[in-house]
Amino acid sequence: MDTRRGSSRVGVKILASMMAVLGAAALTLACMIALVQGTVRAVSLDQIPLRVLAVIADFVFGTILLLGCIYLATHLAVRIVGVGRGEFPPLPTDEYSRDVRSGDSAKI
Repeated sequence: MDTRRGSSRVGVKILASMMAVLGAAALTLACMIALVQGTVRAVSLDQIPLRVLAVIADFVFGTILLLGCIYLATHLAVRIVGVGRGEFPPLPTDEYSRDVRSGDSAKI
């Protein structure tokens, strides 16, 4: 009975991983299409100050959208794989930091 439960969990993880990848790809593609359409409309404006403002707004909005897509895809991947609860490895010890004092360049 445990093998069947473990097998179904693996199947659900695989399905969730595929859906997350497809969802992130579709969301990124939709964002890119919206940004290209917005850029075309912004560049086609006749008034220069309004055009500059529209291009800057498109740049800011596009950056936020694409960063959101990246965050969402990464967050979903971490949730699905389950490494978000893992412990961080210990920091390496720097053996030279004790020997060097500020202003003492002879030991560097």
